[in-house]
Amino acid sequence: MTNNARRVAMVLALAWAAGNAAAGAQGGKMDIDALKAQLDAGATMLLIDVREDHEIASGSIPGAIHIPVGDLEARMADIPKDIRLVFF
Repeated sequence: MTNNARRVAMVLALAWAAGNAAAGAQGGKMDIDALKAQLDAGATMLLIDVREDHEIASGSIPGAIHIPVGDLEARMADIPKDIRLVFF
């Protein structure tokens, strides 16, 4: 794993942990069916699409914000800490 990949993985982990801890949520992976069920039930969460521009051209989850993984570290201040975060 390159240094940049390690840094990005750490930023994702920290951002996810910070947001989920602040929102009182448990951490972990979630499959798409569980995510859909929670969204359908009205769960409050911020969806962050970390794919590159060319990858989201085919679509994304409605309401998600787009922050490419390469920009995530620089955009940490833009990510709220008081809501559950879901990165995909």
